[in-house]
Amino acid sequence: MIVAEKIQWRYVSHSSSHLALLFAETMQTGQISFSEWYELMTAPLEDALSPEAEDAITRLIYGVSHGLIRVL
Repeated sequence: MIVAEKIQWRYVSHSSSHLALLFAETMQTGQISFSEWYELMTAPLEDALSPEAEDAITRLIYGVSHGLIRVL
């Protein structure tokens, strides 16, 4: 089996429920995939976000920049 077939791509939607689930999962495991991280970093450029979504993204950025969350 090709390695690329094993990878499960999850696209980050900017709905509050999906972002909350991603935030909780990331904070619990202490890691986030590169594709999810990239989607979060480009989210503010693509769509207007709610204040809660902006706060969650800001906290994830803080976690990565201070070594609390690893980007895999």
